[in-house]
Amino acid sequence: MPSKTPCRINNTGHECAPRTGPKKILILAFNGITTSDVVGPIDVFHLTGKGIAGANHYEVVVASMNGGAVRSSSGIQLATDCLATVRLEEIDTLLVPGGGPPEAPPIPEDLVAWLRLEGRKPRRICSICTGVFLLAEAGLADSKRVTTHWKAAAAFAKRYPAVRLLSDPIFIRDGNLWSSAGFAAGLDVVLALVEEDLGHEIAMDVAQRLVMYLKRPGSQSQLSAPMTVQSSVDEEFSKLHAWMVEHLGEDLKIESLAVRAGMSPRTFARRYFEKVGRTPGKTLDLFRIEAAFRQMMDTDLTLKRIASQTGFGDEQNLRRTFVRHFGVLPRDYQGRATQSDS
Repeated sequence: MPSKTPCRINNTGHECAPRTGPKKILILAFNGITTSDVVGPIDVFHLTGKGIAGANHYEVVVASMNGGAVRSSSGIQLATDCLATVRLEEIDTLLVPGGGPPEAPPIPEDLVAWLRLEGRKPRRICSICTGVFLLAEAGLADSKRVTTHWKAAAAFAKRYPAVRLLSDPIFIRDGNLWSSAGFAAGLDVVLALVEEDLGHEIAMDVAQRLVMYLKRPGSQSQLSAPMTVQSSVDEEFSKLHAWMVEHLGEDLKIESLAVRAGMSPRTFARRYFEKVGRTPGKTLDLFRIEAAFRQMMDTDLTLKRIASQTGFGDEQNLRRTFVRHFGVLPRDYQGRATQSDS
């Protein structure tokens, strides 16, 4: 039972008792929900208390309007509690998953009505993917900065003009409201919640146990340079692009790339431009600048070390490339990105 001693004032303006013991997470569920939007966050919260944080810091409840089995968009059934049985005064974080398809997600009227009435009571609210549609429909996102799956952006912006949609970041925090893009970005935003609660070291430990390539900052673009390039060309250069990303620190002259592609330098340069629409050097710049940005956000390495590891050679070259692409120096760009995450 929560302590009865006086405490802070929550975001509804009412006094509340301090929450002791594990933080309680309420995940909403409804027919048509995306399975990974539910089970991904559950696994993150579960792993945090299993041999990482040294204690069980989270207790997760999955609830729907009527309780019982809820069928996800993939056909999998999820067991849920009934929302009427949940003691909202004990809930720390409300998590609202999404459902597909992104362009026309399900927006259950009864759940929206519940959100209008009860959604402001938890300390923190977080949407995954198109779950932000439910929050916007309930009026919980008015005048707030939010994000969602890039394929849902046009439909969201048209339907909710009072909400400040940013369609590029993988997640955003605006006050006590967090929102994220689809699927894998749900892991990123939940790791950010863990980091806020328990610190960077524990969040990184959880990310490693999930075998995540990195714990991405919210300001990172949903459409990364390697993925955008990969999706825009056929198989001819896909393996080359994957290899380039893994060897950015090497001297990737057009001659060595041509050998890797099994062509003469002249044929390679011509075929590459025909297929990709840019020179190999410009693609390499995109890969390197994104890798440098990730290291700036996720490590304490100096610009000199980052420039060396990502193939820029020296700080001056890294700075010039940043100014050319973004109009600002690397540390200025990093500061702007950090502000957008807070």
